[in-house]
Amino acid sequence: MSGIGESRSELLGWLNELLRLNYAKIEQCGTGAAYCQIVDSVYRDVPMHRVKFNATAEYEFLTNFKILQSAFTKHRLEKTILVERLVKCRFQDNLEFLQWLKKFWVQNKDESVYDAESRRKYRAPVHPGGYGNGSQSGPSSDNTGVTHGGSASAPTSVVKKRVNGTLRSSLSTSNTRSVAGLASRKSSSEQQVLSLQAKLSQAQGSLETTQKEVEQYREAIAIMERERDFYFGKLRDIEILSQSTKDLCKEGVYSSDPNELVRFLDKIQQILYATEEGFEVAADVINTNTKGSGSPSLNANNVAPSAMTDSWSQPAHNLITDEETF
Repeated sequence: MSGIGESRSELLGWLNELLRLNYAKIEQCGTGAAYCQIVDSVYRDVPMHRVKFNATAEYEFLTNFKILQSAFTKHRLEKTILVERLVKCRFQDNLEFLQWLKKFWVQNKDESVYDAESRRKYRAPVHPGGYGNGSQSGPSSDNTGVTHGGSASAPTSVVKKRVNGTLRSSLSTSNTRSVAGLASRKSSSEQQVLSLQAKLSQAQGSLETTQKEVEQYREAIAIMERERDFYFGKLRDIEILSQSTKDLCKEGVYSSDPNELVRFLDKIQQILYATEEGFEVAADVINTNTKGSGSPSLNANNVAPSAMTDSWSQPAHNLITDEETF
């Protein structure tokens, strides 16, 4: 690739020959003037009368790089110009950028002859004593009123003060805007945090309510399971009693004495109203549901009246004993 890997002396020789300069070091390109004229040699539209070849201050370097950046933008060149590094006039940064420009020049320069000195528009010295730069045929002036040869129509200190004042004003305005932007972003962030905290508190409250409901459902399910086991135990006892009595009747152990039937029904009633500790049956309930025959009757739901406690289990005593069936 052309320009990439070329030595310092080769690049300086090409640069001085193209622009009619006598640069001795790559670092001198850090002023930005040579870069502007290399681009002008390709497109012929860079305002060279504004480029300062004898710039000595960093703010003058920045002016040259602004012109260069405008040319890159105009011709849509996507190369990034690291101005902050180049204006420090360090060797490596300027060497890499000059190599890239040499490659760009080789790829885009036509065969026409480029008159670098006429493009720079040199002017005759304005002072009798004559001030000049050894690298140029005469001093040139730009639109700031300062001649490139070293003499100025206005004191250099005044120009520097004006430029410094402008820079300070620009920096102050920039800092004010930055502070305002930071304050605005901080306020927005605080509002977002407060909104998230409110949503989190609401979610925590909803979670606590849900957990309480789940606990209530668990307790209700446990109570229903104990109630189910309690009544299942009663039904199981009645089933065993009925089956045993039926078997004994078939074997002829019991006669058809009505008293025996009464005893059988009393056993069923005892099973139906059997309770655990703390489980009581109101006497008036039993009396109300008991007919003249002495047998209990069920309520409208066919369930024996009872009062449940907090704990349920099978009856504490099985009323069927080994000594008798009922």
